[in-house]
Amino acid sequence: MILFATSAVSQRKKVAVVLGGGGAKGVAHIGVLKVLEEAGIPIDIVTGTSMGAIVGGLYAIGYSPEEIEKMVDSQDWEMLLSDHIKRDRLFFPEKENAERYIISLPFGMAKKDRVIEGMIKGQNLQNLFSNLTIGYQDSVDFNHFNKRFACVAVDMVTGKDYVFHHGSLPVAMRASMAIPAVFAPVRLDSMVLVDGGLNNNYPVDVAIAMGADIIIGVDLATSDLRQRNRLYTPGDIATQIIALHGFEKYNLNKQHTDLLLRPNMEPYRSTSFTHAALDSLVQRGEQCARSRWTDILALKKEVGVASDYRPEEYKFKRPVFPTDSFYIRHISFTGADARDINWLKKISGLKENSLLTVNKLQNAMSILIGTNAYSNVNYKLTGDKQQDLDLEVQAKSVSSVNVGLRFDSEEIIGVLLNATYDYRRNFRSKLAFTGRVGEKLSYVRLDYSIARTPLRNFNLSYQFDYHDLDIYHKGDKIYNTTYTHHLAEFAYSDMNWLSFKFKIGMRYEYYDYNSFLAKTESSQYNVKPKRFLNYFASANLETFDRRYFPDKGFSLQADYSVYTDNFVKYDGSSPFSALSTNLATIVPLSSRLSILPSLYGRVLIGHNVAYPYLNALGGEIFGRYVPQQMPFAGISHLEILDNALAVMRFQFRERIIANNYISLIANYAIHQNSFLKLIDGQSIWGGSIGYAYNSFAGPLNANIGLSSRNKKVQFYLNLGFYF
Repeated sequence: MILFATSAVSQRKKVAVVLGGGGAKGVAHIGVLKVLEEAGIPIDIVTGTSMGAIVGGLYAIGYSPEEIEKMVDSQDWEMLLSDHIKRDRLFFPEKENAERYIISLPFGMAKKDRVIEGMIKGQNLQNLFSNLTIGYQDSVDFNHFNKRFACVAVDMVTGKDYVFHHGSLPVAMRASMAIPAVFAPVRLDSMVLVDGGLNNNYPVDVAIAMGADIIIGVDLATSDLRQRNRLYTPGDIATQIIALHGFEKYNLNKQHTDLLLRPNMEPYRSTSFTHAALDSLVQRGEQCARSRWTDILALKKEVGVASDYRPEEYKFKRPVFPTDSFYIRHISFTGADARDINWLKKISGLKENSLLTVNKLQNAMSILIGTNAYSNVNYKLTGDKQQDLDLEVQAKSVSSVNVGLRFDSEEIIGVLLNATYDYRRNFRSKLAFTGRVGEKLSYVRLDYSIARTPLRNFNLSYQFDYHDLDIYHKGDKIYNTTYTHHLAEFAYSDMNWLSFKFKIGMRYEYYDYNSFLAKTESSQYNVKPKRFLNYFASANLETFDRRYFPDKGFSLQADYSVYTDNFVKYDGSSPFSALSTNLATIVPLSSRLSILPSLYGRVLIGHNVAYPYLNALGGEIFGRYVPQQMPFAGISHLEILDNALAVMRFQFRERIIANNYISLIANYAIHQNSFLKLIDGQSIWGGSIGYAYNSFAGPLNANIGLSSRNKKVQFYLNLGFYF
């Protein structure tokens, strides 16, 4: 309840501030509120739509304009206005699929699994609102805030306004700004709620209905009809349609405004979420209000308070700060599969009857979202003193059709197609079909997995691939081989730790060589069709923040395989094996310049090593030509080397502007048939210089390189995600 110092003050007129919608332009409300507070205007009621609902809701529960401005400035808006999850918070299945496909479309047996409700689900925004409104997430009465509050959404079922006067504050804020087709709507009871700006972008009528006598309105000029010379783009037309729809109500609301403030928004738009633009927009709001200082003081007199009047400090329940701790008595998961609840508690680190900080809660939320086991992972603290934590999740099908596309100067074009069907009814299983078409490599692969928990799987796979492979020796092509390869694999994978994957299993492989053409009549390799029965184990710890062009993180990978032809021996003798490791990290030298050092190698152990598993070097990425191939700047093809191979690589990367980079790579390799004599082996030096652009369709990079192995300048061009 709001208490005033004297009965005289209590007889004054009620003042409402009405904050209109406008996307990024809505931060101008912050500047206006600063000036109104400075002038000592008593504010009793706050109403808002869209961004006005967000700023107004935070202001109503006790955030100062300065605190709201600081919050706006500290956000990663690119992340917030997307469904992206920071890569270092993703579990391994998501890391492997991230930045791989350019098109991904959901499908499933249920209609909801085949529908995209909006380009952005709004998961990140919803969690931000929850973090900022702890204590207001349960069903609360907005009239009991420090300043009475209401915000407007539109129910798409009836087409009518829905005015939030009670309920969950973060849900109300999220519903009020759910721009149709951009953000997924909020489903509440029988309603499907979207941005209130469709009907009432400037809700003066709501404030009057709440008892306001004086209206101070901030209109961001999104409701005016555009003239002919401003109707060109699809965005202009869409804005005009919305304005036409609510024009009559807007005009009426404007007539009932006692002080109308309209900051100059040009040239900014509703999508101007850069930090520089947001800072300017806050200043625009403040400048507009200051230009009306005389009118504000005159209105203050009309309200019925003295010129030196200052509203008293309200006694409010302040929002929880990130470092604050609170006692959690009970944890529940609404919407989760009963089989997953213990697992969800374990991986999130949440414990009942324990102290919990907001930072720890945010970390737990990022882990739960990063599993990709459920969608729309939200939380609310309920009960006395917020002692009950309810995590609300929605069942999610990962069934999807995915398309990858890339171009390069070697293969010209490569296409990757994937269809994954997720079946969870009686037991968790997943069936995936993947096909790749390219000039040098094509394959089809079928994967079937059964999960103990969503991140612990038994996997059964089959792959058939076709290779047209050129093999070089010191820069000269000496062999061309075409062959087919069959692979059947049974494995157990455990990805139940953040950023860590462990896999163990066995493989059947069959290599059938259609041709093996040599420039000379003799060949040093014994090449013939051959079957193998192999065992393998691999472990990978990876924390890079991006797959391409990372700014922080590291990766450590180790693989060990034993090769046989009858589960026990190879060619009647002991089996041979291979051990490979790869360590990579990034060292920032400045905000733009970084060094990316890496060390990797592979050792073949045993005698009579089979040709398909010999060490291979060259190309841009690991596994470009054959699974065991390792990259080397300056060699843009495949060369077969000795049984022990180690590579040290340094990449100097400079971000020049936005997503544009230049890089200089220097690498050194040494190889020898015996690992114990590797230090005395043959050396290879090489490097490259290149340009890269981080596009939405994958990296565009071009480089030229040279090495001591071939002594010929190499050129390589690529566009698209690697696969």
